[in-house]
Amino acid sequence: MTLVETGARALIGAVFGPTSDGETAYARQLLHHLRPDMLVLWDKGFDANAFLAAVAATEAEFLGRPRANRRTPVLTRLADGSYLSVIGTLPVRVVEAQITVTCEDGTTFSGSYRLVTTLTDARRYPASGLVRLYRQRWEHESAYYALRHTIMDGRVLRSGDPVGVEQEMWSC
Repeated sequence: MTLVETGARALIGAVFGPTSDGETAYARQLLHHLRPDMLVLWDKGFDANAFLAAVAATEAEFLGRPRANRRTPVLTRLADGSYLSVIGTLPVRVVEAQITVTCEDGTTFSGSYRLVTTLTDARRYPASGLVRLYRQRWEHESAYYALRHTIMDGRVLRSGDPVGVEQEMWSC
């Protein structure tokens, strides 16, 4: 599990271990890297009340996509079409968006999704801007690509134990 800065694709932190522990368990180990001036972008795999409360407790803001079955109460509708809500006891804002994707062959498909954020001020953070910003989450995938194909140049890690793998990863 890694925490990566978008734009520069700088690796802020990483933790390693067996897949049986789950992503949010590893993500919790990275929370000490968060600061109040950060915005954490996350995907639906991290949509758990306790985890989101832990992120908010760092005073970092977040913007992410909740699971499709998450139901958030509409407390107040805002002028930009978003609405104020809560997740557990955490005040959030929900943005509903339509996306259209055009494939290389010219075919298109459309769909809708929701974003949840702790950026509740719709004047300062308009819904349309948050939708555009959320696309930056994919910078994380680009950072992984760089690690796998550029920095490591196709090398395979040699270490056979967790401590050795961690040391070798940080040395890349």
